[in-house]
Amino acid sequence: MGSFSFGFGGDNDGEEGETHAPPTKTSNGKVVYQVGIEEYRFDDLLSTLPEHLSYSTVRIESPIGRILHLPKRDLYDVKVQLLQEGSSNDDIIDQIDKTDIRTGVYEGGFKTWESAGDLASLLLDRGPRKDIDELVRCDQLGAGTALPTLVLFNHALQNNISLTFTLADYNATVLRLVTLPNLLLTWASNIPSSGMPQLQHDSLGDLDITPELLQQFKADLKANAIDLKFLSGPWSPALASLIPTSAPEMGTLILGAETIYSPASTTAFVDLVCTLLKRVKMSKAMVGAKRLYFGVGGSVDGLKQACRDHGAVAYEIENHGVPGLEHGKVGVGRALIEVQMY
Repeated sequence: MGSFSFGFGGDNDGEEGETHAPPTKTSNGKVVYQVGIEEYRFDDLLSTLPEHLSYSTVRIESPIGRILHLPKRDLYDVKVQLLQEGSSNDDIIDQIDKTDIRTGVYEGGFKTWESAGDLASLLLDRGPRKDIDELVRCDQLGAGTALPTLVLFNHALQNNISLTFTLADYNATVLRLVTLPNLLLTWASNIPSSGMPQLQHDSLGDLDITPELLQQFKADLKANAIDLKFLSGPWSPALASLIPTSAPEMGTLILGAETIYSPASTTAFVDLVCTLLKRVKMSKAMVGAKRLYFGVGGSVDGLKQACRDHGAVAYEIENHGVPGLEHGKVGVGRALIEVQMY
């Protein structure tokens, strides 16, 4: 995981948190909002995959010492695909190379952030109260490389658990170039016929993407009643309206990592989280974050206050034992927070 830095080159022009016109549906089934909120058909995203995916592994260690090696698409492989697709992607490559975040343009989804690893570690033990098996749906806001979701996705595959996953990211390119590929790689790591070897801490390789592999991927998801939903655009009521609702008594988990880096991002994130939490009685959010984002103003204290303003409570998960978050550790402090409605 790289160092923490920001670049700024634009604003959202107040889009987050506003009410917008109803959606329209294009001929290929894509739902499009005036603010750029879009829903992507699973088959359409699969059709954009290259002939192979190059990957390396991320080592996740849980508080009780469980180890999981997750395959993650290499960033150089993403750049190769963008170059092959043509010069129209030059700006995207430039963003990847030069900045972690450019507000309102690129929100950092190609990078695996430290707090995403913290949250993934906690989820590997099925959460602080061992209640992950009761879930029916999981929504990751600011999905990016989707590390926390991958832990739950892997758990669902290995234990035949039916789950609906909604992956939302500001940038559509992130969804198709890293979010979906990482889900496919995680699935393939559980399927001997995929040809992927058993993963270790230093594993790397290529997964050949064949029509047969994709058909098996789709068939296995259907057989396990695992549904994947992909949305892009700013956090807003329009985005909330596209995130499906489970029955009021069914468990819903909302995930977010490094989503509160500025006061504006905190406001938009909490607005959306609380909108979703109010829908379902058995729901909560789990957020990984730095305690203070120097120079840009976001903080865990700001998150707690924004939640109180919405009638929600945000509290730090105590005694979680996540490696790397020990008290007194040198560097920028990090925290894991749960959010629930009163």
